[in-house]
Amino acid sequence: MMIRVFDIITARFFAIMYRVLVRRGGITKLPVSVIAVALTMAVLLPQASASIKLVEVRAEGLGPTQRDAILDGLKIAIGQINGMDISAQTISRLSTQVIDTDQYSEFASSSEFIEDIATATSGQIESFEIVSSRLRPDFDNYIEVVLKVKVAKYAASKQLNRLRMSVIDPYLDNSIAADPEAIRFARSLRRKVEDYLTQTRRFAMLDRQMLADTQDELNLIAGGGMATAELARLGQRVGSDYLVILTVYQHGRVINDRQLLGTTTIKREVRDIAEVSVRIVDVATSQIKYAKSRSFQVNPAETALDEHVSFHLGQFISNAIYPARVVAINGKSLTIGQGGETMKLAGEYHLVILGERLADPYTKESIGRKETTIGKVRITDVQSKQSMAEIIALDMNINAEAALLLRPIYPDPLAEAADADQKMNDAKAKIEDQKSNFFEE
Repeated sequence: MMIRVFDIITARFFAIMYRVLVRRGGITKLPVSVIAVALTMAVLLPQASASIKLVEVRAEGLGPTQRDAILDGLKIAIGQINGMDISAQTISRLSTQVIDTDQYSEFASSSEFIEDIATATSGQIESFEIVSSRLRPDFDNYIEVVLKVKVAKYAASKQLNRLRMSVIDPYLDNSIAADPEAIRFARSLRRKVEDYLTQTRRFAMLDRQMLADTQDELNLIAGGGMATAELARLGQRVGSDYLVILTVYQHGRVINDRQLLGTTTIKREVRDIAEVSVRIVDVATSQIKYAKSRSFQVNPAETALDEHVSFHLGQFISNAIYPARVVAINGKSLTIGQGGETMKLAGEYHLVILGERLADPYTKESIGRKETTIGKVRITDVQSKQSMAEIIALDMNINAEAALLLRPIYPDPLAEAADADQKMNDAKAKIEDQKSNFFEE
C-alpha cells in the first residue's frame, strides 16, 4: 500500500476547484484568475521544494495500537534523516492531529488516517508503505510495524563542497582602536574582502555577521505555524574550514605641502594610508596557513582606500590558494575562469605555464607545480563568472592543452626606489642645465 501525500493534497485542491465549478455553473464560467492560480501552483510546487530532496528509509515502529505503531515508525524514519529534534517536533504534531477513531488495523489504510498524516506533516513525509504488521505477545501484545517511508530532507548547496571560509571583524591596533574613521574603514574592509572572495566562486563563504537574523528565522520555523517540511532546514549550519583574520595597524591621512623651487606656489599632496595584515587560520588546528602584511597608500581623489586595500588583500588570498586559470585559448585571446569585481578591465598579469610537480626536499611535502612565466596579458572584458584577456607579450608558443594561469604583477619596491632616484637625478640635471644656459645667455 503506497500512500502519497502529494497526491492527496493535489486531490484536495482539484476537489475545491470542482466545487467552484459546480457553484458557478460549469467550466465555461471558471474565472481566468482561478485558472491562472491552478497553473501557477502546478509550476511552482515542484520549484518550491527544489532545496528539499526525498530519501527513502526503512523503519520499525511499536505501539499499543496500529496508529501508535505507525507514528513510532514515522518518528524513527524522520529521525534517521533529519535528526531526533526535528522528529520529536513533527511527531508531537502528529500525535495531537492524527486521531484514531477505530482500533482495527484496517484504519491505517483508511482515507481519514491518510489525510490526517498529510495535514500534520505538510509534506515532510511524502509517502509511506506498510511492509508488515504483527502482534508482539512478548511486548504486552503491542503491534509492530515495518514501514518504508519517503522523508523530505534539506538538500545543501553543492557550493558547500568548496573550501569553507569566514571573514571575521578586523582587529584594530590600540593606537587607532578608538578612531571612528579607522573603525569605519575596518568594517568596510571586511565586507569588501568578503565580496571579493565570494565573487571568485572558489570558496563557500559563510556569514558570521548576521547570525542573529538567521537565528531569528530558524526560531520562527521551529516555533510552529509553518509547513512541517520547513523543519528540514533546521540543524543545517556548517562550520568554517578557515578563518580570514584582518588586522589594521595603521590608518589615516597624510598631507604634505611643499613649495615649488623658485616660486611661491605651494603644492599639496594628500595620501590616505593603511597598514594591514591578513592571516588565514585553520579552525581545527589553529595553524596559520597564509600570512601577509603590507602598507598601502592612495590618492583619495582617485581611489577609495578601502576599495584599493580590499582588492589587493582578496587578490593575495585567492592567488595563494586558487589563482586565476586559463580555461580556453583562441589564438591570442584567452578565457579566464574568474570575473566580477575580482578582475579589473585593462589590468595586466603575468602569464604562467605549469610544469612538473615539485616536493620540498626537507618535508617531502608537495609544493605544487613548477611555474614558468612565459608572457604578459591584459584583461579586455569582464563578466560575472569569466573574463577575456589578450596576450601582449609571449616568450614561447602555447597550445590548447597547456596548463596556464595568471599571476598578479606586483611592483618591485627596489625598482620603484631606483626609478624615483633616477627621476630626481634627471630633475636636478635639468635644473643645472637651465642655470648653465641662463648664464651663457
